[in-house]
Amino acid sequence: MSQTDTHAETQSEPGASAGDESRRETFTGSSVKRVEDHRILTGRAEYVHDITPDGCLHMALLRTTHPHARIESIDTSKAEEHPDCALVLTGEDLVEGYNPMPCGLEGFEEWSLAVDKVRFVGEPVAAVVATDRYVAEDVVDLVRVEYEQLEPVVDSVAACDDEVVVHEDVGTNVPDGECLEFGDPDGAFEDADNVVEREYSWGRISGVPLETAGVVATYDPDDDEFDIDCNIQLHTLVDDTVYETLGYPPEKVRLNVPADIGGSFGTKIAIHRYCSLSAMASQQLDGTPVKFVEDRVENLQGGDMHCTDRNYRVRLAVDDDGTIRGLDTWFVDDFGAFPRYPVNQALKPLSVVSGAYDIRDVRYDYDLVLTNKTSQTAYRGFGVPPHFYALEMVIDEAARELGIDSTELRHRNLVQPDQMPYTIASHNVYDSGDYPEALDRIQEIVEEKELCEGGLLDPEVVEAKREEGKYRGVNYTLLIEPGVSGSDWTDRQRSDREALQTRDRDEVAELPEHLRVEVQSDGTIQAWLAADSSGQGHQTIVAQLLADELEILPSDVDTGYLDSVAAPTVYGSAASRMAVMLSGAAQGVGEKLTENLRQLAAQEWGVDVDDVTYRDGGVERVDGGDRLSLADLAEIDGGLNDPKTRVSYDYQHPATELPAFDEALRNKFPVYPTAAFAANAPIVEVDTDTGQVEILKFYSLRDCGTQLNPEIVEGQAYGGLAQGIGAALLEEFGYDEAGQPQAITFFDYRLPSVKNIPPVELHHSETPSPFTATGAKGTGEGGMIDGPAAIASSINAALEPLGIVADEIPVTPDRLRRKLRERDDDE
Repeated sequence: MSQTDTHAETQSEPGASAGDESRRETFTGSSVKRVEDHRILTGRAEYVHDITPDGCLHMALLRTTHPHARIESIDTSKAEEHPDCALVLTGEDLVEGYNPMPCGLEGFEEWSLAVDKVRFVGEPVAAVVATDRYVAEDVVDLVRVEYEQLEPVVDSVAACDDEVVVHEDVGTNVPDGECLEFGDPDGAFEDADNVVEREYSWGRISGVPLETAGVVATYDPDDDEFDIDCNIQLHTLVDDTVYETLGYPPEKVRLNVPADIGGSFGTKIAIHRYCSLSAMASQQLDGTPVKFVEDRVENLQGGDMHCTDRNYRVRLAVDDDGTIRGLDTWFVDDFGAFPRYPVNQALKPLSVVSGAYDIRDVRYDYDLVLTNKTSQTAYRGFGVPPHFYALEMVIDEAARELGIDSTELRHRNLVQPDQMPYTIASHNVYDSGDYPEALDRIQEIVEEKELCEGGLLDPEVVEAKREEGKYRGVNYTLLIEPGVSGSDWTDRQRSDREALQTRDRDEVAELPEHLRVEVQSDGTIQAWLAADSSGQGHQTIVAQLLADELEILPSDVDTGYLDSVAAPTVYGSAASRMAVMLSGAAQGVGEKLTENLRQLAAQEWGVDVDDVTYRDGGVERVDGGDRLSLADLAEIDGGLNDPKTRVSYDYQHPATELPAFDEALRNKFPVYPTAAFAANAPIVEVDTDTGQVEILKFYSLRDCGTQLNPEIVEGQAYGGLAQGIGAALLEEFGYDEAGQPQAITFFDYRLPSVKNIPPVELHHSETPSPFTATGAKGTGEGGMIDGPAAIASSINAALEPLGIVADEIPVTPDRLRRKLRERDDDE
């Protein structure tokens, strides 16, 4: 991916000026080089895949090739006879001594190995432990399983009929759903001049991390506890999926996640199956370490890492003058064989239900459906990208029906800057931003650079290309990235929804972000995070933030990670939280530490605390006398019973103190107190002979409030847009009518690469958030959230002369060619 031009269009805080000498220069806001990169680029980073203790054995899994079948029998005798086989486990073995894995909805029982029945291709049926992985794979082939095949449930819409049920004991393929109404949607549709109704589909995709799931588990028979090295995401939040499965209290199951895990974006939240199985095997082998590393086929086929798979029906109520009166969305979300933890991704779009538009009357209706496919997990954006895709498509189609330019229709309905902070219909709050100005700016940039002679959108060039059967176009979209999720709303599906109507605000319980620091003997600072990292640059950000708080250099701060037992439960690195939450945590811990250091110096000097000040990494007497460095203070503190150079701080979620969020918090609606946004303009070319879509150039104006580290922000944007391009044009975990997965290698699951990522030109504006410590907004899911809808909208613009709409994601050549053939047949 190339960067042709980058501009910073920064809106300063009120009252500030470029020449304000009173403002101290800070590391925060600067492109400090990532401290993580050196060890990664020099090969010194240690991943879970690199960990192999002495005497370690290796596990392999027997996975079913049937999407839906009863297990008649399992014969493990030949496998157990193999001289290098140490252990074979089946579902029946697990039932005797362990528990099923927790599910996202009540009433489901999923075991780490299938019991009685298999429900998707790739579901593990047996685990084999042997001297090395190669032998273990050979021994797996010796396990014999007899099945009675059953009819698979594959189509999510047809699954709603319950003709064949995935879980007989549940009795339905639709275990959850809800219809939520805000305002008066019925009235809006009755009164509107026009009602536009369309259907759209979003194919099953996911992130594909460089490092697959990996676990090394060791059981300690003396203390009856487990030590598990793994690359699970949110290790303090989802550790219950491991310790509950093992049947142990949390303090007996320690999850260690290294600083580097080779990517996740949510796809490693649900690897608890592997953590539990490795731990069980180690326990059965009296404490011998057991290692499991997922291979790539396992990851793609049955790695519990697929994500959103939706079919939408969307209605838009709009007047002749382009005023949008109401929005009505219904979708079926295919969750695969089991409803895992992220059932709440069906609800996250409520946080941005009307996008950037001022729409007060909204209906939001969904059905969560089970099929014989791999279970869903979270993925970057967590259900929002398909919602925005469907919303922007119906905006385009409404514009066509009304004969209004689609950009003009968008403009007429944008939330205005004087409405900020803006409470949307579903009670979330957008913190800040000038949406009309951003949309105007990206349009001005593109028209100035590309409508000129020889530009990509030069009318003569566009017309000449059409003669060749190649249609060019661009549309301008503005999409919101909700950031800094609260945690309280995430169990709405498991709550008594009627009781929520009388819920008191005091009952709301949010998870804070935890940060610990200690002054070392050499005067440097050791910090510890409770949240694990997936490559976002947390160590760099913590070093910048603490350097500013303590008036030292970022190089004087070292950051490590706490395991699941040592750390309190935090929400962690999800939902674009960490920049904002770490800002608050660093501010709080810095204030607490400097106050402690003043008290320590006052005690040493025998003066009042008010006679001591903290400055430039040390304490001084106000009268200009003595000074103690951080190293001096650490030495003094070393002999005290109540050390003051070691402190921790829990920063509360910012929405908890803001009355504007009371309604959302009481009702367990998604709470995201920051609203980053992007105005996008991808220029596309569609070859009508082949159906191939090429993005010629991608323009994007992005605003995430205060940029804590612009280099990291741009990296997030580039990576997110690459994933958005993959989602829009390339990637899909398809299944055939028999329930067989069609993308189990990289030959079939097509990823973006340097060959198909266009030049990207990024521009920036900054509208600081009034709700956060530094004015920063979440920015970890952008690109993936806004890219697919923007690309599809530009495809619509290119093909408008042909009357074709990109109503299926991904927009693959075969799908476009089918639409073109149908159009030709109609004519």
